Amino acid sequence: MARNLQLGLESNWNLVYSNSFSGVVIVDDMEQPFTTKILEIAVPIIFDKPIIAVNVYTTVPVGRIWKYAGYLRRSLTTGLGASFVGQPESLFLGKFNLLIFEDLNINYYVSIQVPKWFTTANISVYQYEGIDTTTLEEDVQAIKSALGI
Repeated sequence: MARNLQLGLESNWNLVYSNSFSGVVIVDDMEQPFTTKILEIAVPIIFDKPIIAVNVYTTVPVGRIWKYAGYLRRSLTTGLGASFVGQPESLFLGKFNLLIFEDLNINYYVSIQVPKWFTTANISVYQYEGIDTTTLEEDVQAIKSALGI
């Protein structure tokens, strides 16, 4: 069974969330400033499609090479409260991270945790709105024809 998607068409993607975050600058007792860690970012959107793309951007200090942008976790609301689903998904910095959730047919939420050394983070989340079909029906018809049903 194959899955038919049109991921390459820009019109099939809908920007559902975009925001910037910064750690808080605090001056310690010796009057040295430092920036606090950015807390886990709960994206306030209910997703109803199994395919999303996430982009995380930050300014990388001169002389550094950063590729890791943290991780994304999925959660859903159950009768017992919010529950995490599946394993955390690693995110790459400055890339559109394509996430396809095969095991989820209900609405879900996502949260993003950037690395503790990020002082700023720009987050964009897109939801795939295009064609998402399988060849299951065609495969069933082919089996029926082969069996003479």
